[in-house]
Amino acid sequence: MGLMLSLFRSVRTLRRYWKITAISVFSLSIAIALAVIALSISNTVLLLPPSGSDADRLVMLYSHAAGEDFGQISYPDYLYIRDHNHVFTNVSAAPNSIGFNENIDDNGHETKVANRPVSDNYFDVLGIHPFLGRFFAPGDDRSGSNRAVMTWSCWKRLGSDPHIVGKDVAGHTILGVAPPEFTGSLFGVNGDLLVNFDTGDRAWFNERGTRHLFLTARLKPGVTREQAQAEVTTLAGQLASAYPTTDKGRTATVTRATLLTPDAIPDLLWMTAILIGLVLLVLLIACANVANLLLAAAVGRRQEAAIKLAIGAPRGRLIREFLGESILLCAISGVLGYALALAVAARFSDFSVVFPMVGALAFSVKLHFGGAVLGSTLALIVVASLATGLAPAFYASAPSLAKMLGGELAVGGTRKHAWRNALVIIQVAVCTFVLVGMGLAQRDLYNLRNADLGFSSRRLMAVNVYLRAENYDEPRGKLFYNTLRQTTAALPGVQSVTLAQNLPLFGSGGPVPVQIAGEPKPTFVNRTIVDDAYFSTLGLRLLSGRAFGASDREGAPLAVIINRKMADTFWPGKDAVGRIITADKPARTFTIVGVAANSKYEDIDEATKPFMYFALRQNYSQEIYVMARTARDPKVFLPEFRKALRGLGLRIMIEPISFDQWIDLDLFGQRVAAGGVAILSSLALILAVIGLAGAVSYSVGERKKELGIRVALGASPWQLLRMVLRQTALVVGAGVVVGISLGMAGSVALRSELYQIGAVEWIVLIPVGLAMLALSLVIAYVSARPWLSTDPMEAVRHA
Repeated sequence: MGLMLSLFRSVRTLRRYWKITAISVFSLSIAIALAVIALSISNTVLLLPPSGSDADRLVMLYSHAAGEDFGQISYPDYLYIRDHNHVFTNVSAAPNSIGFNENIDDNGHETKVANRPVSDNYFDVLGIHPFLGRFFAPGDDRSGSNRAVMTWSCWKRLGSDPHIVGKDVAGHTILGVAPPEFTGSLFGVNGDLLVNFDTGDRAWFNERGTRHLFLTARLKPGVTREQAQAEVTTLAGQLASAYPTTDKGRTATVTRATLLTPDAIPDLLWMTAILIGLVLLVLLIACANVANLLLAAAVGRRQEAAIKLAIGAPRGRLIREFLGESILLCAISGVLGYALALAVAARFSDFSVVFPMVGALAFSVKLHFGGAVLGSTLALIVVASLATGLAPAFYASAPSLAKMLGGELAVGGTRKHAWRNALVIIQVAVCTFVLVGMGLAQRDLYNLRNADLGFSSRRLMAVNVYLRAENYDEPRGKLFYNTLRQTTAALPGVQSVTLAQNLPLFGSGGPVPVQIAGEPKPTFVNRTIVDDAYFSTLGLRLLSGRAFGASDREGAPLAVIINRKMADTFWPGKDAVGRIITADKPARTFTIVGVAANSKYEDIDEATKPFMYFALRQNYSQEIYVMARTARDPKVFLPEFRKALRGLGLRIMIEPISFDQWIDLDLFGQRVAAGGVAILSSLALILAVIGLAGAVSYSVGERKKELGIRVALGASPWQLLRMVLRQTALVVGAGVVVGISLGMAGSVALRSELYQIGAVEWIVLIPVGLAMLALSLVIAYVSARPWLSTDPMEAVRHA
């Protein structure tokens, strides 16, 4: 009964101060919704296994050699592990990559469909059941036909045809549709179609040295992960003995199954820690906001509290009453925030992102709001209740309330107002700190975009051509290279054309062992394959020697061009041109014919490292990029570029791109991070503005009597406004100083994660500090001005 009566009083009080209640619920529910989403992302990606029955029995298998943490596994090695183990009920395989096909519906509309190959036992290992039709059956890997299972999101996007089973989509016969909860065994792009391995690309089935598969296995009942590790280590040893050329020195690791590979977990752990930290800072601003508003309301309830104390009510009871109101307020906000987070997650669980090269790509992310997230949300509600309720409760229940009947000001004033001043300082400091974080993220993105790449990026365009998918064998492919060059060079506005195995910043052909004369053991150096005009087209300087030419043909001595870092590493102070090295797998002898300037190869922020270029005439590659430098903006030429390549009979699943799109794709992760920080910073700023406006408005309203007396004594409205602005500036300035100091500490802590960020980024700190101070003064002016025009006699009479 007592609890119900207390709840009724709390509800009545919140209704009485409905404006404060509405602002508080809005602020807290938004902040709590963000916290719930951040916690669910962390819970889903870092902790939970893939969806399926008895998912805790799922494990992941990785193969690695010395210097590798977690590597992938070749198809022949996968078959051996699958067929010779005694600890798994079954083992499935899937690469963490996707391909593309075009689908033309009955109305002639063309759409691009992403497909991901999986082994025929993939769904059996996960332990899920089809929504429509069936999954793969044993033997589908070698059936010779193109079959596919459609994801739920793709099925919905293509019209939710209940009779889709048996129909042809993008050249594949649909066997079934996966259930809605299926999002794959790895986080991110799951593809639209999960296709069987046998899709016309059979070469890598027999290449034991080609490792590109992630294995998922299900433990037999009673088998522990430690027992599975011992078994897999034994199998890896058997493979190393049987195939020393490809498997010597390799071992295998068993880990618990998560939606991320183990080597990706540390990076995402760092990112989610930053995300949760920013969200908690937004929640802190919301709590300070609400505490300040409740404190303002508590000032208006001083007489009520004084009367209760005078008639014998214990102070503890008053504190409990005020805390009860805060708990109710935060509980309502928590329920609304949790519901909002659920709605947002449901709305955006399936979404598409438009990428430059591949177009719209479907993502399916099912966030899990389990016990851990719910428990953390309840903990946040408790903490928020204490953070928002303690200051008003202790202030309003003070036994000397009669002495506090004079005017007060929420910002500025005497020591009596320490609570309010402290809350405003917290709001401003945290908001400034978050805005500094946004500035640093944008500065990082700016530095990356303007970094020295080592080559000229102006007016470049490129397209990927995958000759294996076009059914070109090596002889036809080599002849087709010339056709590609001639067709591209003939386009109006094209100044220079080159072919290369990899785009700069998009990776390399991978590290290969290199044996240098006089070195005790081989070292691993990344390399790519390029044609004759590569260096001139990209504007990549040759420091000595020559570029590749017609003499570097098949059958001639193998030529290699190295970068300056490699020359300085192995032949410091000497001329590297003409030296002989042994490189590649299997080992071949190369002659160094040139030394190129250092460049960026895989990432803009990578450290300078040794690198090699092999001649395309002597090293056939089935996947090639055609790059061209144009006379004007390359975006103008992209449609004609695509049309010309289509005219050669190429399907062109990957769209041509300009360098601006190229760099945007390379910086996708940084752009997402900067955008996320900007959104959180904007929310923090909005909450801080609401809190500061409320604080100034309430404080000036409470001082109507004092301000009226000052006007009666001759003070002008401008003098009163100047007083309010001065006192506001003092407190806000303290908050800005604290926020800038925290920002400086944060920039020092994050320097290793941000590109060319100094210990003190004044170009970020000074504008943020000045902008925050100016914004606070504007808020104070707008909030205080209406109160300063009140008739002084009226103010004194009713204050």
